[in-house]
Amino acid sequence: MSERKLKIAALLKELYDMAEVPGPSSRIPFYFNDVRAGHIERTDAEFLASTFRFCDVRPDAFVFTAEDSGQASRRLAAISHLYKGTDKVFAWRDELLSVTASDDIACESPLTVIERAMCRPFAFNTFAVHLNPFTRDGRMWVAQRSFKKAIGPGYWDNCAAGLVGAGEPFGLAMEREAFEEAGVTPGSLEISFSARNIISRPVHEGWMREIAYICNAYVEDSFHPHNMDGEVERFELLEPEAIIERIEKGRFTFESSLAVLAGLAWQEGLLDLLDQPAV
Repeated sequence: MSERKLKIAALLKELYDMAEVPGPSSRIPFYFNDVRAGHIERTDAEFLASTFRFCDVRPDAFVFTAEDSGQASRRLAAISHLYKGTDKVFAWRDELLSVTASDDIACESPLTVIERAMCRPFAFNTFAVHLNPFTRDGRMWVAQRSFKKAIGPGYWDNCAAGLVGAGEPFGLAMEREAFEEAGVTPGSLEISFSARNIISRPVHEGWMREIAYICNAYVEDSFHPHNMDGEVERFELLEPEAIIERIEKGRFTFESSLAVLAGLAWQEGLLDLLDQPAV
C-alpha cells in the first residue's frame, strides 16, 4: 500500500474513533437539564418527556409518541423560543430541520420540525451533505471558511457543505449548497454519493449527532468555484498530499476532515475503510 493510502487509512481510523462516542448519559431528550427549570414550565418538561420516549434497547434513540405532530411542532417551537435568548443557543437562523428518531439515519420518517439552532441542545439528528470535486488528475477543490463564520472561522472545509433542510431531498440539498457556496449551476455536475458518516459527540452547543452524506464529482480543468453567499474566504485546488498535511495539522474542521478523507479513500479504492460506502 502506498504512503498516501497508509496515511488516509490511519487518519480515517483516528477520526472515526473520535466521531462516535457514547451518547449523553441522561435519559432525557434534550441537553438543557441544567437550565430547564428556569426556562420552561413543568407542563412543557412533561410534554417533552412523554413525546420523546427513549428506547430501552438503545439509550441514545427515542420514539416519537405524540398523536398530533402539528401540536408537537408548535410546542417544540414555543419551548425553543424560551431558550433563544440564552447562552445555551448558538447561531439562531430561523431555519427548520427535520426531527427524526436517533436510529433513522436516512431521514426516512421525519417526525416534526425544529429550528436548526436547537438540534444540538436537544441532541437531535441533523443531516448534512459534503461535496468533494476532483479533477481528472486526482486533485481536489477545497474551501477556506469565511473569517466571519460563527463556527470554525478561517478553517478549511469541503468545496461546499451544509445541512439538509426540513423536507429537502439529499440531492437537492447538495445542489443548493454547491450553488450557494461554490457557484455551481444546478445539474452541471454528475454527483455520486460515496459514503455516509455518523458523528455523535459533545460540542459547545450540546450534543452533535450528524449523519453526513459525502458526495464526489469529477470536474474539468475549466471548473473554478466562486462563492455566492459570503461564507467562503477562498478556494484552492490541492494535491491529496497537501490536503492530508493540512488535516494532520488540524487546519480542517473535524466534520470536513472526515468528509474529505472519505472522498480521498473512495478515490483511492479504499472502500473497505469507509464508515458506510456507496450509499
